[in-house]
Amino acid sequence: MDVHQISFAKVCVLRSGLAEITVDSGADINLEMVDEIHQFLLSLFSHSFSLLINKSNSYSTQLDALIQFGTLAAIDKIAIFAPNKLAKMSAEFSATIPSSTALNIEVFTERDDALDWLT
Repeated sequence: MDVHQISFAKVCVLRSGLAEITVDSGADINLEMVDEIHQFLLSLFSHSFSLLINKSNSYSTQLDALIQFGTLAAIDKIAIFAPNKLAKMSAEFSATIPSSTALNIEVFTERDDALDWLT
């Protein structure tokens, strides 16, 4: 398992075509950060890939950044691990953003369930 640190998050390659993103606590994700993560993911994977978004840390995402995140065509599926009520509410809201609705996104309260769904 390869672990990489970018400016605002840890990216773990769990297997071929699957990465887990854990955003640093307190981060405020903006458009530049979304561009950074898109470029990084495209450097890791040559084909489509799936993501596990680990919302165990508390962070915020600007609306324009949230919209932009869902536009990366190489993303196959996104599972969001939301271990608490606030994280789950945030994840469910994120999944309703228009650019996200075209994606295959599910929210889970158990990390293992999220991984099972992705594989």
